[in-house]
Amino acid sequence: MNWWEGFFDEEYARYFLPPQVEEQARLVAGLLQLNPGQRVFDQCCGQGRFSQALARLGLQPVGVDACEEYVEAARAACPQGHFFCADASVFQSEVPCHGGFNVFSSFGYSADDGFNLNLLKCAHSSLCPGGWFLLETINFANVLVNFQPTMVTQVAEGLRLERHSRLDWSEGMLRQEWTLIRPDQSRRRHSTCTRILLPRELGEMLQAAGFEPVRMLGNLAGDPFAQDNARVVWLARRR
Repeated sequence: MNWWEGFFDEEYARYFLPPQVEEQARLVAGLLQLNPGQRVFDQCCGQGRFSQALARLGLQPVGVDACEEYVEAARAACPQGHFFCADASVFQSEVPCHGGFNVFSSFGYSADDGFNLNLLKCAHSSLCPGGWFLLETINFANVLVNFQPTMVTQVAEGLRLERHSRLDWSEGMLRQEWTLIRPDQSRRRHSTCTRILLPRELGEMLQAAGFEPVRMLGNLAGDPFAQDNARVVWLARRR
């Protein structure tokens, strides 16, 4: 069983997925150079919040996610889109899209770079020739410099998240233990892991998937990349 099976559920979506993404969606549409009426591929779409915002801009979303509950929520909230419950490392859109994206750290869930590369290959195969793809994820250059083994966050009133992290250098993974402590003191525990890939290595993996890596950015607003950015954005194009 993969670690993400059972981790992403309604409770996670309620507390950890951003409720409003209108501005981010507008920025993504601009970076992908999309026009109303064009299809956009939402890889690891979750509950389709980005797709909903993009549909309001006149785009036609095509989304995929492995969580059936999330896909059902996306279908209900965004009837203009087409959403599929499938493994994103094997799913390819039957109808090519004019642009695509993978955001919110939905990349690098496996220590197997073959799996991670397949995710990007499927995104590549889901686009029209010349289509733009955006990958937005953790900037591990910043994580390694400012590594914090323990973080405690007040998620909501009476709800606390304790996250214990360690760097597994043998496999090149960030391993984390999440403990969500509810108001009644009941606890939910889960383990996660994310592949440690530096910004340049992400560009190399995009290239191996068939993309032409074009620009590395520090955020969706298009600012230049810097080491202290929390996130990294790669903008690539299908050859």
